[in-house]
Amino acid sequence: MLNYAQGNLGEALVPLDQVTRIIAIGSDRMMAAVKAARKGVLAPYLRADHVAIGSINSSMQCMMKEICAQCLQKHVDPVTGEETRPVFSCFNQDQPLDEVDFGNLAARLRTNSVAEKLSGLWLDHLFRYAEIPRV
Repeated sequence: MLNYAQGNLGEALVPLDQVTRIIAIGSDRMMAAVKAARKGVLAPYLRADHVAIGSINSSMQCMMKEICAQCLQKHVDPVTGEETRPVFSCFNQDQPLDEVDFGNLAARLRTNSVAEKLSGLWLDHLFRYAEIPRV
């Protein structure tokens, strides 16, 4: 984004100082980097009144919208630094980037690591047993 703003990638089709909305979709680390860059290296290139949204991909177990709380995401007030209301990410994946606590999100995503690995091993076993090639 910085190279784009500085013109290092050719002429900018949409100069960043004309951008009113940013939607970040990607890993939790990438979205945290966009959040930090907006207040740091990108600040001179962005409009002060732009809105930034992150598409939060937190764990979702129930798939029933606000039932199991596996997807609860902690929010922090960007001005005071105080924790505000938790948000069910399954109900609202698109959240204000400045309010998302990315440290909390990273910790929650790590808790799924063991279950995801076990599920993958179990599927590998089933596919070998049934002689179904896995693609």
